[in-house]
Amino acid sequence: MHFRPIQSFTRKRLSDVVADQIKQLISDGVLMPGDRLPAERDLATQLAVSRPSLREALIRLESDGYIATSGRGGFTVVELTAPLISGPLAELLLQNPRTSADILELRQGLESISTVYAAERATAADLRKIRAAFEALKAASRSQDRDNLAELDAAFHLAIADSTHNIALAHVMHGIHTLIREGMRQYHRLIDYDEAMEKQLMSQHQAIYDAVMARDAQKARKAAERHLAFVREIYQEDAAKL
Repeated sequence: MHFRPIQSFTRKRLSDVVADQIKQLISDGVLMPGDRLPAERDLATQLAVSRPSLREALIRLESDGYIATSGRGGFTVVELTAPLISGPLAELLLQNPRTSADILELRQGLESISTVYAAERATAADLRKIRAAFEALKAASRSQDRDNLAELDAAFHLAIADSTHNIALAHVMHGIHTLIREGMRQYHRLIDYDEAMEKQLMSQHQAIYDAVMARDAQKARKAAERHLAFVREIYQEDAAKL
């Protein structure tokens, strides 16, 4: 695992050293938004510290907003930018769907960069995660799983962002996850889950996936730009009807 045993001769409090190590792993992009920390007993063993010292560090990290209690118990790394970005903008998006064009412009810039860096930097483990996210999206698209399609669509793009190994980019993408997901729900609704249109969208995702897996950065960028240009056309056509 990524956690290093704490040296007992350190002059700092053990809980401070533990907290600093976990923050460093988040800063380095080793621990990504949504990643679960090991169970308390296992983490204490890996760090070679007592459970009370570990618990003190975890409480401080939670208080400072780096980790959050998971619904299944334990802790997960939070989306650090989410409170600053998603909440207010998501509310605006829901109140005024016309702001979707602004979100798409933002996505076009961020995701074009993401696909380039992912193609250049993704590790074998990253590529496995991208493949799993893509296969889940493809299965949902084939079955026209309306309940999960937008979530899986967003998850595929986030898996690519996580593979950039750019911590700022990854956290911003996770921070606007709510916006991305709501935007995706909207355009799937706009085309009324039309089978031919959904196949077209899936073909565009396939092109992004193939380029990233082939480590063709420029092809990946062009595929992402084509996909988002297509989505923008959907919104523009809908706006023209109003």
